[in-house]
Amino acid sequence: MSVSTVTRWWERRSELQRFDLYTRGTLYSMLAASPLAGLFLASAGTGGPSAPAVLTFIAVLAGQAAVAFMVLRAGLEWFLGRGPWPYRWTVALLVATVAAAGAALAVFGWDAPPEPGVTDGVVTAFAIVLAAGIAVGALTTRIASPQLMVLASVIGGAVVVAGLLSDWPRQSALGTGFAALFGYLGGWSAFRASVWMLGVVWELDRSRQVQADLAVAEERLRFARDLHDVLGRNLSVIAVKSELAAALARRGRDDAGDEMMAVRDIAQESLREVRDVVRGYREVDLTTELAGARSVLRSAGVATRVVGEVDALPPDVQAVLGWVAREGTTNVLRHSAAATCVITLAREDGCVTLTMENDGAFALSAESRSDAGSGLSGLAERLRELGGSLAADRLDGDRFRLAARVPSVAAAGEAS
Repeated sequence: MSVSTVTRWWERRSELQRFDLYTRGTLYSMLAASPLAGLFLASAGTGGPSAPAVLTFIAVLAGQAAVAFMVLRAGLEWFLGRGPWPYRWTVALLVATVAAAGAALAVFGWDAPPEPGVTDGVVTAFAIVLAAGIAVGALTTRIASPQLMVLASVIGGAVVVAGLLSDWPRQSALGTGFAALFGYLGGWSAFRASVWMLGVVWELDRSRQVQADLAVAEERLRFARDLHDVLGRNLSVIAVKSELAAALARRGRDDAGDEMMAVRDIAQESLREVRDVVRGYREVDLTTELAGARSVLRSAGVATRVVGEVDALPPDVQAVLGWVAREGTTNVLRHSAAATCVITLAREDGCVTLTMENDGAFALSAESRSDAGSGLSGLAERLRELGGSLAADRLDGDRFRLAARVPSVAAAGEAS
């Protein structure tokens, strides 16, 4: 795989996806580095364990790191609300941790140093602490920060007690214990902070999606409310008059025909009112839509500028460009992690052009491309009816541009 291929793949990722990959890669690499840390510890001892014994310890430590990787990967999905907790892998991790600690004790022993310094006994203590650290690091998604601090204190204190009970010099026992304590606090804090930030970023993305869905739901609710207000009363009257006409017809009354004519009049009036509601829903004011787009995007944390003025545009041109602004705003919210968006309205060559350009464009999935494509296809059809066109282009990096161009009678008149 060439560097250019990797670069293109990376550029197609959204900022959120990049952050997710970077965070996961950092956490996984910390686990992968644990066998190297074990090898470094083995070289620091003075007792000189045999090479096969050291290799056995490194192999057991690497196996524990592999199991910890499985726990951490599934634990991150659990933390983000995407899957169950890996209980079987957790049990396997505990077994692997005990095996790694036993291997460290068997290889390096627990000899007390004659004076403060690094000997095989100290190496054993740090090797056991390393094995425990791998396990706790993999379980960081499940363990809260206060619990991590208590656990670090317990392990550091256990090292001190074990050293003193083994007739270690006091300085060696205390130094090893405090080194384990501060090493845990630093390493686990980094793990916990990374996991916490990853959860916050994904939660912000879900909030952005919910905001866009709420905007759509609010518009649907408004439309449903208008239809209910228009049709509810009229349909009730139609039902009552239809029952009355049926009763009169069964009695042979001539008034039944009059009641049915009244039903027809009410139905026609209802049809006109429904058309008025739909017309009001479809008629879009460009000035209102641009102001609404700026307000909605800014509330979502997107710095938005609107360049150009709306004046002397025919109603049909305003309507179709208003729909472009509305659909473009929805796409920015749903399909990007935009930080900036510029909406430009310009006139040239007898045409009006509305351009929306934003950063943070996602690499869309097949489903997202289908959703976005259907909306843009509808816009393109509206524009073609007026002799216009629509272009949606992915620019360099993560930038995206939506441009609508439509002839303007007013602009053409000014040009002439």
